[in-house]
Amino acid sequence: MTDLMVEASVVTKDYKISRGLFRGKEVLRAVDKVSLSVNRGETLAVVGESGCGKTTLAKIILGLLEPDSGTVKLCGIPINEISRTDLAKLVQPIFQDPYSSLNPRKTIGSIIQLPLIVQGDKNPENWRKRVLTTMDLVGLPSRMFDQFPNQLSGGQRQRVAIARALINRPKIVICDEPTSALDVSVQSQILNLLNELRRELDLTYVLISHNLAVVEHMATRVAVMYFGEKVEEAETDQLFKQPKHDYTKTLLEFYSHS
Repeated sequence: MTDLMVEASVVTKDYKISRGLFRGKEVLRAVDKVSLSVNRGETLAVVGESGCGKTTLAKIILGLLEPDSGTVKLCGIPINEISRTDLAKLVQPIFQDPYSSLNPRKTIGSIIQLPLIVQGDKNPENWRKRVLTTMDLVGLPSRMFDQFPNQLSGGQRQRVAIARALINRPKIVICDEPTSALDVSVQSQILNLLNELRRELDLTYVLISHNLAVVEHMATRVAVMYFGEKVEEAETDQLFKQPKHDYTKTLLEFYSHS
């Protein structure tokens, strides 16, 4: 298998937005000819302010949106040639708000095992065992199997979301602001967990974030987006020490004073 896990080439995505009554629509370019690649075991952070296009790019990599032009390959295979089931086994998201992404009427065990059912595991006898193994992997005690999301803390709910994403052992994980909805005291625990899981399971991460403290802690490389364009990309240490683009310098200056 190729070590190039994610390869996006000159990806562009436009949205048509209303200009008002009787004024028709105009085109908003959310992603503008963005190219990036992520090797096995890396964490590529995509950073920028809200509205810069980073979440749209993440949805394209997940296969939730089709680019208007350009190509995306996962593990060397064009994403449009991968079946929905195989795609879901290959790449999974971890969303920023675990409370809104978990069904409050379902138990923790049923939430985590749902991907097994949806993605075609025909052996229900193994479901509970695999769920409990994955719960242990993310630091959730087995007694929580029959509890509900509202009985858990924010950090525990995010661990549930991580377990659900990893139950079928994907190779690529899209982390979309994975700690922004958590208390500061819990954020470092989740970040350390994600780093441990990346090493232990040989995962590849695409981290979507505007929090440069999180990026500095997790990322191998950083791609900076500004109004839909990728304006800079570098190794994390290099980018934090010697940013080249004026926008990157502004972001880091704000970060250093925050």
